Amino acid sequence: MRQYQRLLIAVLLFISAWFCLLSAGIGMPENPSDLSDTRGLPAVMIYTVALQAIGLLAIIFTGVGMLVSAKLKSKSHGVRLLVFCSSNLLLLLAAFAGIFVISSYVAETLSGISGISLYIATIAVVTTAVPKRS
Repeated sequence: MRQYQRLLIAVLLFISAWFCLLSAGIGMPENPSDLSDTRGLPAVMIYTVALQAIGLLAIIFTGVGMLVSAKLKSKSHGVRLLVFCSSNLLLLLAAFAGIFVISSYVAETLSGISGISLYIATIAVVTTAVPKRS
């Protein structure tokens, strides 16, 4: 499988994991220690929206990195590796943040477990897409 296909699969896995996080956080109470307090948003939803913004930037960086690496096919392995690492670092960090948010707030739900699995799959697919020496 080509590097670009793997990165597109990683992006789709990341988006799916985010939807799992969103669905797991919808039923959370605003204040778990005082259920009668209904002001504000649950912390998990705030982190979900923040992760959506970071994820959108990460997806844009990954797309730009794919375009740049397509132009640099004939360059040295070190240059291609530098472009790959710099363009996909934010996606990896966002996936780690998603794992942290899910494990902190909604790990006991089915959507939470699915989200963790999808974020781990995102990390695995990105690491397998690292450019090889030609």
